[in-house]
Amino acid sequence: FTLVAVLALGLGIGANSAIFSAVNAFLLRPLSVADADQLVVPFESDRSRREFNEISYPDFVDYRDQNEVFSGLIGHYSTGAAVGGGDGKSQNDVIWGEVVTGNYFDVLGVRAALGRTFLPEEDRTPGTHGVVVISHSLWQRRYASDPEMAGKTIILNGTVFTVVGVAPREFVGTKIVLGMDFWVPMMMQRQIMPGNDWLADRGANWFDMIGRLKPGVSIEQAEANMTAISRRLNETYPTKRVERERVNVVVVPEPEGRIDDRGVTQAIRLGAGLAMVVVGAVLLIACANIANLLLVRATARRREIGIRLALGASRSRIIRQLLTESLLLALLGGALGFVIAFWTADLVLAFMPLFPSFNIALDLSPDLRVLGWTFFISLLTGVIFGLAPALQSSKPDVVLVLKGETLTLGGGRRGWRGWNLRNLLVVTQIALSLVVLVCGGLFVKSLRETLRVDPGLNTENMMTMSLDPSLLGYTEEDGKRLYTKLTRRLETLPEVRAATLARPLPLGDSSSSTGPIIVEGQDPPSPDGGFYAGLTIVAPQFFETVQIPLLQGRDFTERDRESAPDVVIINETLARRLFPNESPLGKRFRISEQSTRPREIIGVARDSKYRTLGESPQSFLFLPQLQNYRPEMTLVVSTRGGVGNIAERVRGEVNNLDARLPIYNIKTMDEHVDFALWGPRTAAMLAATFGLLALLLTALGLFGVMSYTVAQRTREIGIRIALGARPHDVLKLVARQGLTLTLIGVVIGLIAAFAATRVLSGLLYGVSATDPMTFAGVALLLAMSALLACYLPARRATKVDPMVALRYE
Repeated sequence: FTLVAVLALGLGIGANSAIFSAVNAFLLRPLSVADADQLVVPFESDRSRREFNEISYPDFVDYRDQNEVFSGLIGHYSTGAAVGGGDGKSQNDVIWGEVVTGNYFDVLGVRAALGRTFLPEEDRTPGTHGVVVISHSLWQRRYASDPEMAGKTIILNGTVFTVVGVAPREFVGTKIVLGMDFWVPMMMQRQIMPGNDWLADRGANWFDMIGRLKPGVSIEQAEANMTAISRRLNETYPTKRVERERVNVVVVPEPEGRIDDRGVTQAIRLGAGLAMVVVGAVLLIACANIANLLLVRATARRREIGIRLALGASRSRIIRQLLTESLLLALLGGALGFVIAFWTADLVLAFMPLFPSFNIALDLSPDLRVLGWTFFISLLTGVIFGLAPALQSSKPDVVLVLKGETLTLGGGRRGWRGWNLRNLLVVTQIALSLVVLVCGGLFVKSLRETLRVDPGLNTENMMTMSLDPSLLGYTEEDGKRLYTKLTRRLETLPEVRAATLARPLPLGDSSSSTGPIIVEGQDPPSPDGGFYAGLTIVAPQFFETVQIPLLQGRDFTERDRESAPDVVIINETLARRLFPNESPLGKRFRISEQSTRPREIIGVARDSKYRTLGESPQSFLFLPQLQNYRPEMTLVVSTRGGVGNIAERVRGEVNNLDARLPIYNIKTMDEHVDFALWGPRTAAMLAATFGLLALLLTALGLFGVMSYTVAQRTREIGIRIALGARPHDVLKLVARQGLTLTLIGVVIGLIAAFAATRVLSGLLYGVSATDPMTFAGVALLLAMSALLACYLPARRATKVDPMVALRYE
């Protein structure tokens, strides 16, 4: 009994602790700094207080100098950098770091593991102090933990920086998931971000703030003080600020403000909420499981409890004893669950996709907060599954118990209450298990349908990699020339079929979109109407390289430059929406109200997938790279055979053009598309795992109840056999009870699942939230599992020796 109970509780509590550990890592865990609970994030916002906006450096200086609520206020912005050694070797890596104000480490309370952090004078005048603090991870993997690293130089984006310190191992910056590899002073912004001079521009809003509250200051007081400063700035600089309608400053705890994209935060919270509901159901199944086992086990202790009551023990004392036993079981299960949570964290990280060129710093391991949660859940679980059996067991009929009467398989008047409670718990287990299994089945079927989707572009023998010449100070014209030369040189290689550029590449970070499209000759759309479209910027031969057919018109060419008329290629969905029943070729439109130059449609491309494989047909358009320059581009190379060593051949051609220019984020197109499946695949894996766990717990619970029932009624079964009952009669007698409960639980579960799964409709692809095949399949699986769980104890009951049974008790 103890082994089954601890295992069931360990699985249920472990699932809860594992999910809570993930929620903790993303949303709750503070930075690894001293007194992290004092850190808050102030955001400028509009009247709705729902927008979280970055600020300019001049505004930051005013907030820093005028506020009365923070003991320190810092600014930070993450950026990529091409890195090389001070010896002038090729810069062939891209790392990520932060541009920070000089008080960054002091306010956070972070001390260098080697060397020092920034001095106040190193962040006073622009471009004068090229110093950098590097991460412990970068120090280890790139510089072999050189103990003399402080004082040496490295090259970041073509500028020489002196390493003044190495950050401690536990500090990875102030961004979620992405670990920073370097920190440079804010006054070096222009050097680390060539081509952008934002320090003096009050209209350039580009970084976030973190503040440390003074002792005794509340978040509400901080908001009021910062909002007053914001409104004074609006009056002082009306042309720079009033037009942005930033009339409020919202202050939130640091973990809540770590993700400044409200959409991402809401998505994480939705996923976390759904996962917590599912594992909560699994835990309830485990609780019902153990409660039922305790009820059955209490039958064997009825005589003991009856004697104790007859000898004068109070009912409250009996309840306390039984609850103590339940809590001890729960704590043992909680200890096992905490171990399972540790193991699950390692398993999840092992299944995470690779992020080339990024230092992923996601720590899912349980901490003290997760330990506290596990302890709380264990105590709550002990009370939930222990209270009802304790109350039930503490009031037996003492006279009947002392006379030695037992319950029968048929129940009878004396066992009616105990059997009703037991039946209710079994039915609850089965119903909850069916709901969890249906959710898992829907996600698995949705993944299967997603895997069948044609992405609309070729993925075989394709390699992708990223370049960003602006990191080395390339101007727009220099960048255009570099990219044109590179694609031409690559196409001369015998193993290359075609080469092109895109930003963003479909099924990657395709979040760019237009404003309401304004078609020439048509009435402008209403403020709440109009068509919007996703967009990407591509170089000539994009459609040929990725094999997206052009249904009408032509591809972009090198003649489509800034000096030529602006052109655009749209997909067939946008063509149907803008120009139903007519050819769109030659038509012109502007992509937003702010756009002044109309673009002529020169082609119509076949629909493909742009953001996710499971999306419905989306309006989408393509802009030519030579008219819409972006420094960071994804190079797409189509080979005549396998990708082989094509990455090294590309690196060689890049080195021939500029040996300092790094290539990063190298992966095949199959890997690129596979990454788009990570979300659906993870959802399906988690839902299916929890569903099978619920099934296992339910089957174990039903098996345990039936086994204890048979064991406690051995005498009755022996009498029935002695009186002529045949084995199949005993089999039916025992199995009938379990199968009846299963049928009731399945019916209730189907009704509950039908109502609950409607919440999932927006998360599924190619399958209805009430898919009849999934519902029927899960019900059949659960029924077969229950049949097996009932059959084994029932079969054992047919083997009872009547002579042994009659001597029982």
